[in-house]
Amino acid sequence: MASPKIIFRSNHNFAVNHKDNRYKIYYGTDKNGKARYKQCKNKDEYQMELEKYICGDNGFFKYSRNEQKAKISMFDYFVGAKKNEDVMRENKMKREEMMMMSNGKYATDEDTEKMKTTWRKYLKNSNVHQMIVSFNNDYIDENISLDKLQSDVTTKILPLFFKKCGFVNPEKNLDWVVSLHCDQDNYHFHICCLEKRKSYLSYNNKLTYRNKLEFTEKENNFFKRQIVLDIEREKLYTPALIKFNNELDEFRKYFNPKEKNFILLKYKNIDFEEKILRLGYLVNKVRTTDKKYIKYNSLPKNEIGNEIRNLTKEIRKELFKEDILKGQKKNILNSIDEINKIFEKIDADNNISNIGYESALDNKLIKAKLEKNDNYVLNAIVNHALYKTRNMSDKIKNDEITFNDLLNEIALDNFRKELNKDMSNVVVIRKTRIKILKNHFNNIYTSKDNVSNSIKRLEYNHRTAEEQFRELFIDDNNKEAKAILER
Repeated sequence: MASPKIIFRSNHNFAVNHKDNRYKIYYGTDKNGKARYKQCKNKDEYQMELEKYICGDNGFFKYSRNEQKAKISMFDYFVGAKKNEDVMRENKMKREEMMMMSNGKYATDEDTEKMKTTWRKYLKNSNVHQMIVSFNNDYIDENISLDKLQSDVTTKILPLFFKKCGFVNPEKNLDWVVSLHCDQDNYHFHICCLEKRKSYLSYNNKLTYRNKLEFTEKENNFFKRQIVLDIEREKLYTPALIKFNNELDEFRKYFNPKEKNFILLKYKNIDFEEKILRLGYLVNKVRTTDKKYIKYNSLPKNEIGNEIRNLTKEIRKELFKEDILKGQKKNILNSIDEINKIFEKIDADNNISNIGYESALDNKLIKAKLEKNDNYVLNAIVNHALYKTRNMSDKIKNDEITFNDLLNEIALDNFRKELNKDMSNVVVIRKTRIKILKNHFNNIYTSKDNVSNSIKRLEYNHRTAEEQFRELFIDDNNKEAKAILER
């Protein structure tokens, strides 16, 4: 098995006032890598030793087996207080550019002294979480600059990690530092963090200090994955995301009314067309008069709104049966699968267990993009339906029934009769419906002249009979007329 490209370790000390505190301080590792602890007699001694270890002038050599480094504080060690100038020059390290604060700025001497004071107060109620992340040097040099990686870990990845661990608004409620050291066989970050105030969301949905001391394997795995993704973003992850985004763009073209492949115009189905008209009618009822378009997510939560949502999803389901859209969806899923392979490779290359594994479909970024894509489709459907309804309404000049309306009604009535007579002959009936619909929208009536002439003949016969009947009553001496009147 290849050596992992990233190694992560964490160690922790209880808050002074923690209910489970047994007054034992972690003091680094011995030459064999075994953890070293100091057992204090009571809370007062524990507080004094912890303050010395984190903020004082002696005690910290957690990441070094050189006990000469024990006579400085953690902060001093982070900024390279025990590294001689030759080592600093050889490894291009600058004391003023080693320890980065949570705001992404390098800590000055003034900042360091201020943190020594404020952190002493935080130690009373907050656990202290210390981590080291070390890297294969070639792996870093081939993929990302150390400056960018330190900035990303400090300002992007750690806030995500803390949220994953259950902390609320970590940028406001937590404080942390990230120090970069380059003078060993591997580049490595020293990280320390604690809570400034209650910020951990407990089971009863209230903020408290985190009671659990260590991070879980799931939380640690999340942190490692995020770092590796950041390192390989330009080389692997970003190209895969670009391909995924391109597939989404291609898919959306079929729901863009400005594109020639706009699927809602190309799809020919009588049932589908009826649903579109029904949907447009409903959407027009809830649309305010000052808005030309409507958003699917802004639909009212009432009976009409629910019917619109259900009908829109039915139409979407019908469209997705089309082979062209099936192919586009397959392309999207293939691009997601490529991202999955990257995630799996990250775990394999760095000996990360499958605990807390998050597939691409569970990834927040991917989920957000897929949801946005789905909303685009739904918005396209409701607004196309609205356009169809408004476009038809604009063509109606008044409420008079036209000759064409009568023809449409006759055709539809005949179709319904045929449908009731023989439900089994679905193919013939469907073709009839399509023809009627086509005639309706294209204003084509093959029997128009015949029907028109028949109606005209009926009208002529009716008027002739009417005139003859009227003449019977004009002549008072006409016996035949009088006989009729007397009946």
